Amino acid sequence: MIFTVDKSAFEKAVTPVSIIAQSKAAESGYSGIFMEAKGDILTLYCYDIEKGIKTTLNADVEKEGKIIADSQLVPIIHSLPEGEVKIEVDDNFIMKITSGEADFQILGRSGDTYPSMPEIKGFSTFKLSKKQFRSMINKTLFAVSSDETKPILKGSLFNVSSEKISVNAIDGFRVAVREEKSKSENPELNIRFIMPGRAQQNILRLMDDSDQDIVCELSNKHLIINMDGLFMLFRLLEGDFPDYKKYLPEYQSVATVDRASLIACLERVSLINDKLKASAKLNFEGDRLKISCETDSGKINDLIPCELNGENIEINFNQNYLIDALKACDDDLVVLRLANRGKGMVIIPRDEDVKDDTSYLHLVMPVRSR
Repeated sequence: MIFTVDKSAFEKAVTPVSIIAQSKAAESGYSGIFMEAKGDILTLYCYDIEKGIKTTLNADVEKEGKIIADSQLVPIIHSLPEGEVKIEVDDNFIMKITSGEADFQILGRSGDTYPSMPEIKGFSTFKLSKKQFRSMINKTLFAVSSDETKPILKGSLFNVSSEKISVNAIDGFRVAVREEKSKSENPELNIRFIMPGRAQQNILRLMDDSDQDIVCELSNKHLIINMDGLFMLFRLLEGDFPDYKKYLPEYQSVATVDRASLIACLERVSLINDKLKASAKLNFEGDRLKISCETDSGKINDLIPCELNGENIEINFNQNYLIDALKACDDDLVVLRLANRGKGMVIIPRDEDVKDDTSYLHLVMPVRSR
């Protein structure tokens, strides 16, 4: 195989493909980047049953062929000067990469051993911006479970209709829900799917934060995304995702607090409770919230103002869970719905902060005091 390509175009194409190639699931026989030079087109893809990515670019092909290249190809191409890059592959699958005076040689593998990436078509489509997709994932991914005994919770439930898109994640200790306005022009759109957390992590690495719209397709078992010349395929989880609403407790009191102040206070708690040997104690009393923690390393007592409606309540929390939830909120002030007897705390925006295009809800379960 011998071909010549423009360095910038080649780097732009091979970099996103390498992200899938480097992922943990793309090991053993599925590792590496498949490259095929045919006609005047160079095809690049990576596929590992759970996810795949494919792209093409123009190339001057002197000799057709295919190879599996190691992901170390990416930093090599990045290091080359601008201009043309020539790649030659011999019968032993040694790749010679030449650009200017630079000359690399790396070992590849036979492309005949790599599985074909399926060309799947979806039955339903929806549209959203890259920025919206990234935001919804970023603000819920922290609550995706890593528990192998509950595989369905290792993903997030997406509900997409003509009016809104919602994402919710549950890990047994917390719930994260995000809703945003839909951009769909199909009044009959009403679909749901469960996307694995790993797939969402890949999307965050592949997708920038622009307002550019992308079109997604849903098939029976996959989510398909066509973006920037990339064909992306993510296998979905199958099963019944629990309804988060059944976990929401009846609350006895409601407190309104400054979000940034509460985050700062909890981060101070983490300085002496970095190994989580204790919990952060939140004591709501009238117009103030007392926060304390005591460990073998020391203790902290802190105080921030709050507006409490209802009875005084004392609850213990993992401060990191609270910090994650609070950082995923959008407003300066947040409402804390408080329940006794270990039933958790719900974080929502104030009524005056609720917008037509965005809303959120977080549930954090308490821990027993030590």
